[in-house]
Amino acid sequence: MSRDTRPAPFFVGESPALDFLNSVAKPRSTLFEWLETGEDVLDWMVAAGLATETEVTPFRAPTAATELERARQDIVNFREEFRAFIEGASGVALTDDHHPIIARINGILASGPHYLLIMSGGTGQPYDLVNRHHLWTPADLIIRIAAAAARLITEADFRYVRNCEGPSCTLYFLDVSKNHKRRWCSMEVCGNRAKAAAFRSK
Repeated sequence: MSRDTRPAPFFVGESPALDFLNSVAKPRSTLFEWLETGEDVLDWMVAAGLATETEVTPFRAPTAATELERARQDIVNFREEFRAFIEGASGVALTDDHHPIIARINGILASGPHYLLIMSGGTGQPYDLVNRHHLWTPADLIIRIAAAAARLITEADFRYVRNCEGPSCTLYFLDVSKNHKRRWCSMEVCGNRAKAAAFRSK
């Protein structure tokens, strides 16, 4: 699937970590991959809010192409490791504190430069203390992704991490609805199709 014919990336996960899993997806009958190239990775990171265009612009230079491709391969490999964890952990409360993905994420988080920053608060406090990882090289991109995965693991109720109920849909989401009754990645992609099928069956 070329960049010209594939749709925009899906951001339906209610979590950057789940949106990361959804950067390759088969919502219907076609598999879409949004991390096919290094440029794809940079575009996706910006669209996902995990980096700014200013931060990644240096990595778009031809001189960074080899390192960017190496970083892309590492990111895609990590995505599939993380997917295996999510597939086994979704829908139930987390109990396994020795899963290999924890050590993998901790290793990534420890690998790059980071700093603490006081920012305007969004949790009822005037300020929040946030940990930011600086993007010095393309290899640092995976740290932002690992940080999102770490937040999901430590903050989310995994009973509400779900795979869309669409028959062939591979999209994951965190159900943050009031009654935790969400079934679809989105109404536009799978929900309306399921309702139409149910109507026809009647």
